[in-house]
Amino acid sequence: MSVGESKLERKVEYGVLSSFYAPLLTDRQRSMLDLYCNEDFSLAEAAKQLGVTRQCVNDTLNRAFARLDELEGALHLVSRFDRQREIMAECRDLIRQAMEAPGDNARLLKAASRLDEYLHEEEA
Repeated sequence: MSVGESKLERKVEYGVLSSFYAPLLTDRQRSMLDLYCNEDFSLAEAAKQLGVTRQCVNDTLNRAFARLDELEGALHLVSRFDRQREIMAECRDLIRQAMEAPGDNARLLKAASRLDEYLHEEEA
């Protein structure tokens, strides 16, 4: 993985985290994250847009990144959302396969079982 790819992946990752946790950040952190992650501004471009220094943007983003990591570590909203999407996609595929093979209830039972397992995990 190149440095450019990891920087892009980091922007995307924090953009996703901010989609879940932005209300828990300061207004300044939210505005800088939006410019940096969602609008793809550079640090210098964000600084110019907001009338602050590049260092201010860098420091604020680093605090925001740390806060987003802390929130995800405690609440796990993004990882739970990703898990839900995986289970739903698996169940969708099993249901489609069962529809293509009438009388094959094994796939429907497996889909129901996967949903039951997930719901049990969430209750625990």
